[in-house]
Amino acid sequence: MCIVAGLAAAILARAVLGLAGRAPVRAVIVLAGPLVEETAKTGLALAAGADIMLTHAVFGGVELALEYRGGRGLAPGLAAVALHSLLGFITARVTLAAGAPLPAVALAAAMHSLWNYAAVRLLGPDKRAGR
Repeated sequence: MCIVAGLAAAILARAVLGLAGRAPVRAVIVLAGPLVEETAKTGLALAAGADIMLTHAVFGGVELALEYRGGRGLAPGLAAVALHSLLGFITARVTLAAGAPLPAVALAAAMHSLWNYAAVRLLGPDKRAGR
């Protein structure tokens, strides 16, 4: 079920973030993206009864494929797999410790936002977005 949940989370996140098309790119990358993605991954994993960490890893695999097909190369995609797997591990552990997913999703979204902020500061926003 983690494959189904991870793929569904990737589709859901892309659909929701696609609605933010007129928003400033940096705001979407740093704030909206992480919140939407972490909520989708964890929420769909829980709804499907799937492993949270593996669902996050599958989501990262989708990002790997998109980065590679989009011409950005293998390194950004591998970084996405590593990031989403780590966030999945943290989310699963915090959910277990807290007895609820909300603190875990909030922590993962904050960590993801910091990662994206650093990436934007170092690399700039995705130039293909035209902003």
